[in-house]
Amino acid sequence: MEKGPSQLQSQWPYTSGKFHNGLVGLYNGGLTCCVNALLQSFYLTPEFTSRLQQWDQMQNESDERSIPYCLCRLFDQMQTSKSGKVSAEIFLRCLRLNHVKAYTQNDAAELFLTIFNLLLDQLQTPHIVEEMKRLFEIKVEQFVKCQCDEVTVRDNKFWSLPVPVKETQDGEDFTLEDGLKMFFSSQPVRRNNRCSNHDCKMKSPALKGFKLISVPEVLNLHLNRFCAASNREGFTRKIYSLVTFPETLNLNQFPNSERSQKYGNSQESWQYQLYAVLVHSGWASLGHYIAYVKSFKDSMWYELNDSNVFQVNWADITRTFGGPCSKL
Repeated sequence: MEKGPSQLQSQWPYTSGKFHNGLVGLYNGGLTCCVNALLQSFYLTPEFTSRLQQWDQMQNESDERSIPYCLCRLFDQMQTSKSGKVSAEIFLRCLRLNHVKAYTQNDAAELFLTIFNLLLDQLQTPHIVEEMKRLFEIKVEQFVKCQCDEVTVRDNKFWSLPVPVKETQDGEDFTLEDGLKMFFSSQPVRRNNRCSNHDCKMKSPALKGFKLISVPEVLNLHLNRFCAASNREGFTRKIYSLVTFPETLNLNQFPNSERSQKYGNSQESWQYQLYAVLVHSGWASLGHYIAYVKSFKDSMWYELNDSNVFQVNWADITRTFGGPCSKL
């Protein structure tokens, strides 16, 4: 592989691109649609690229195994592209060198966590690492409440919040907010994991749940459409339920910890505007990923289907809600 330039050739995010308001397609190298969709979501998040561009090791790095270096190189190629399409081979090779399977069917939520954790490990610039963490970090309070009112609390964090999806019948309404309510609702603790009652020295029934402590700058949610099959063959199956989602989301409607005030979260900071959707079509074992992104340059929605870029509208986005007949 050729050695890339030690300095970036342009300023991000996509300020000078001439194609589709700077949007650039990525060639499919063979089952790389999931990687492409994730790369587009990273590239088209100004808060992410602005932090990455502050990385001060670019001039000292030329390591094709380095996630931050290869992201910088690829984003620079996308920014300066004259054809409107580029190959992501530099990053795909980087993933392989980090023992991540790129040329295969991937789950976007799992691959996001893998790439982001590798990025944090390899940045090696403490203040950039902390800023990257704050960008996506969702802090929650995980509690277990015994029937005797004894409460055990521990903190947890997510880079991406897993949203349960209910299996619905045709015409049954299920929303993203419904899924979040399921996530934050208190659930009974399984019998073997019940809390020990110190008074009666017995394992007592208990409830467990989550409360929000702090919210990130960019909220990352993923719908849990993939689950283990009910049979014993160990296959993964997909839930095709229709799940509607809004253009704006307010997290204030969900349980939050009393400690959330200490983090200085204003009411406005808990409100989010949708700007990107990654969509999986097909079956659990065989499918295709497409990214839909709202450009901050013209506030229009675009479909990024590997190397193809199209302008779309909100009506097109609503067709990604899924449903039994859609295979989404």
